[in-house]
Amino acid sequence: MKRISGVAAFAAALGVLLGTLPAAAQYATEFTPAKLVKQGGTSVDIAGTGLVVVQVQVNADGTHKAIKVIKTTNSGDNSAALDIAQNSSYRPAHRGTTPVTAFYDFTLRFNGKFVANSASEGGGGSSSSLSPAAAAVASLIRAKNYDQAKAKAQAGLLSAPDDQSLRQMLGIAAFDSGDVTMAAQAFDKVPSIGKQFQPAAAASFAAASVAVADQNASQALGYAQKAVALNPDANSKFALGTAQLANKQYADAITTLKAVHASAMNDPKISKAAKVNIDARLMSAYLATGDSQNAQTIANEIKQLDPSSTLPGRVLGNTYLKMGVDAGTAQKYDDAFKYYDMAAAQGDSEVAVTADTEAAFLITKTPKPDFKKMQAYADKAIAAKPDDAQANFAEGIALTGQWAQSHDDSQKTKALAALNHADALAKTAGNEALALSIETFIKNNLSATPSGK
Repeated sequence: MKRISGVAAFAAALGVLLGTLPAAAQYATEFTPAKLVKQGGTSVDIAGTGLVVVQVQVNADGTHKAIKVIKTTNSGDNSAALDIAQNSSYRPAHRGTTPVTAFYDFTLRFNGKFVANSASEGGGGSSSSLSPAAAAVASLIRAKNYDQAKAKAQAGLLSAPDDQSLRQMLGIAAFDSGDVTMAAQAFDKVPSIGKQFQPAAAASFAAASVAVADQNASQALGYAQKAVALNPDANSKFALGTAQLANKQYADAITTLKAVHASAMNDPKISKAAKVNIDARLMSAYLATGDSQNAQTIANEIKQLDPSSTLPGRVLGNTYLKMGVDAGTAQKYDDAFKYYDMAAAQGDSEVAVTADTEAAFLITKTPKPDFKKMQAYADKAIAAKPDDAQANFAEGIALTGQWAQSHDDSQKTKALAALNHADALAKTAGNEALALSIETFIKNNLSATPSGK
């Protein structure tokens, strides 16, 4: 009768580091690619008719450099094309009103010994420009119409699945709307993410990695690795450490999270809440390897950062909770009860309720169930959280077990009352599966139906 796993409880307990740092606001404005202002000339001989595309790096301060030829139909024109590209002038790319470094693909067409003029203030190749469909989505993003932007991008990709600028704008729209799962999925399908989109893609991968770590550890690790490759900042590495922890790569997780910890603790821009989250993950990694000394050091640091924090007790409690679950599964019952008691003693009420309820249900699996002991565990859980349906279900089972042994009708009355109360609590919480389990137990063991039936 599993109530909640230690990993799930741990994930629910902690905020995400990414949530404490700037995110969507950085990307809510449209990216404007670099543009040609004036085409330059050349003293280099032109070989003849052909087309040459030159990649030009246009820096945020307006300076530029012709990097390389990325396409040519007449290699004899390459030198002239590079010379023209270097002698031209450009306007830098912008995100919103901020100039940024970006690439401009300068397409030059040679007719005989002459070169055609490229359109000023609007030229540019495919890698630095948005398709018309992507530009329309960008306009919606700029207006903060994120749902419309996502819908338009998704519709456009049905007819143009190879439009990578449109797919990247879908990633931006999803990221700005807070849908990091969709953003990560979109960016994950882009073979080469544009430089201007890489910060948003990295943040999307990192956030999605943390979000899925408990359900899909391998996917979390893949996303985190992509985040680090795009932008090896604290967010990306935090996600990587979290994913390594979920994959039980404890030594790697400790190495990664220690590095994040070292940089974050000396960074005044990182909030206390984020630092606590980092510490909590690092503490969990230490506990997983049995390093109680370093785990205690981190626990003390958390208390210094936030004296009111219950995270140290929760992390330690969930570690013992998981050990209890594992021991119970292995039928090492004495060890399981010991770990459940240790989990409940760590001072976190949610962990205590979970541990006491797990312990109560485990008693039913022992060779000779002690239903009074089961009731004692259930009583402790109910005292901490009276409206917990599963704790009340455990109470009803314990009382039913005692009635079956004593045949005392007063015990049966108490058992039925406890079970009916648990049934009502489960329905109020919307847990129909639990309610059905309770009602089935009543019918099979007390030959009665719940009140109100």
